[in-house]
Amino acid sequence: MDETNYFQNALSGFVTEAACGGAVRHLTDIGYTLDQIVDRLDYPAPRAKVQRIMMTYLYESRVLLLEEPSAELFAPKEQFVQEQGGYGRRSFRKTIIDYKGQNNMTNAADLTVASQWEKAVQTQDILWKESAYNPKRDGKLTELLHRKCEKSGEAYSYISCPFRGLINDQFSQNGKREQGGQCEPGGASAVWEKMSCLNSRQREYLQGIRWERHVVYHRLNRRMLEIIGKLYEAGAYSGACFFVTEQEKLTIPAR
Repeated sequence: MDETNYFQNALSGFVTEAACGGAVRHLTDIGYTLDQIVDRLDYPAPRAKVQRIMMTYLYESRVLLLEEPSAELFAPKEQFVQEQGGYGRRSFRKTIIDYKGQNNMTNAADLTVASQWEKAVQTQDILWKESAYNPKRDGKLTELLHRKCEKSGEAYSYISCPFRGLINDQFSQNGKREQGGQCEPGGASAVWEKMSCLNSRQREYLQGIRWERHVVYHRLNRRMLEIIGKLYEAGAYSGACFFVTEQEKLTIPAR
C-alpha cells in the first residue's frame, strides 16, 4: 500500500469513527446485530468498517476473548486520566478499569465478591475445577448454565465458540451457489444445516461476528445462552464453559 492510499484509508477510518463510532458501540451494547446496526445508522458507513468498530468494541469490553479466560486477563488495570479544573488547572486522576461493568472506576473501596477475587488472583494462575456436563445428572443444559452464570456473574462467565470454519464455510457455500457451482457434501456445511434451529436474529448475530480464530470465547450472556442451548439440542455444539470467579470449567460433550 503506497503512502497516499494509506493516508486515505486512515482518514476514511477516522471520519467513520467520528461520524458513527459512538452509535455503533451503543447499538452493540443494547444487543443489535451487525446488519441491524448498519440499517440504523444515519451516516452511510460501509458494512466492513462498521464491523471493525463493532469487533474492536466487543474485544475491548471483554464480550469476546481471543484466549481462554485467565486470572491475568481479569486483573485490575490502572490508568491515569487528565482532568481540567474550573480555573484551567490540570491534574491527573488514577482510575482502575473494571471489566465487570465495563466502566472506569475510582479508587473507592469495592467490597463485591468479584473485586475481592480479582485482588486475590493478580499473581496466581487459575486452577480450574473441571467437570463434564451429564444430562441425566445435571438436567437441562441451559438451566444449569444459567445457575452457574448467576453464581459466577455474567461478566466472568464465558463459553467457547468454535464457529470460525463453520461460518466461513457457510458463506463460501452460498458464494458457490450464486456462481452456479457445486457445494461440497458433508463437512461444516452439513453442520450448518443443524443451525436451522436458530431464529433469523440468532443466525444473523453469529454471521455478523468476525471469528478470528478457530475458537473464540464469548461472554455467556442471555443471547449466547439461548444460542448454545439450541445448538446443543440440535447436536451442533460441543465445547467448554468457564466460570472465572468460581474457578470452574465445564466441558460440554457432543450429543
